[in-house]
Amino acid sequence: MRSLMRAVASIVFASAVFGQVPGTGSMEVGGFVGATYGTGSYGEMGGGNFSYAVNKYLLPYVEFSYFPYIERQVTGTIGGTSTKFQGDYSLSGTDFHGGVHIRVPIRESRIVPYGVFGVGRLGYSSSTISLTVPGFSAPIQVTSPGGGKAAVNFGGGLRFYVHPRFGLRVEAKGYKPFGEPSEGGADLGYSKIFLKVEGGFFLQFR
Repeated sequence: MRSLMRAVASIVFASAVFGQVPGTGSMEVGGFVGATYGTGSYGEMGGGNFSYAVNKYLLPYVEFSYFPYIERQVTGTIGGTSTKFQGDYSLSGTDFHGGVHIRVPIRESRIVPYGVFGVGRLGYSSSTISLTVPGFSAPIQVTSPGGGKAAVNFGGGLRFYVHPRFGLRVEAKGYKPFGEPSEGGADLGYSKIFLKVEGGFFLQFR
């Protein structure tokens, strides 16, 4: 316990002595890991980004993320009947987008809140979905096609400037894809919002 407290105290002291909010012209590269939340369960994710500070408030960036597990929900009606069906399924995806962190520096604080907004492309893998429907002896097979959709994302986080060349951050945001693919009359649920929570680091250089 004492060792942990000394480590925490060292980080706080280092941030007080060395931490700084970079101004115009500073660049950052970073990595992160986290989780996504769709219609009922979590899946892991990870990625990296690059940013350039226009000033101490605006930090444009580009980012790539890999999502091994994005949960979606398919809904529809059996052709020629009034029987409705739905089912959860998952697929993998990638995200590449550009956006901006809008930082809110707090005087004499190394912790900086920020809002984030981005626009880009979500790419999805194809997947075969087996739906068990009451009254049918065999599962109904629906295919979710692979491809990509435009998406916006929005949220916020905290940046912790530990050192002039190093920092940590946590972030939460929602993704809103556009377009709604269907297969065999089934709504595949692509346009539903899903959430991402992540933690990571960044390295500063000029």
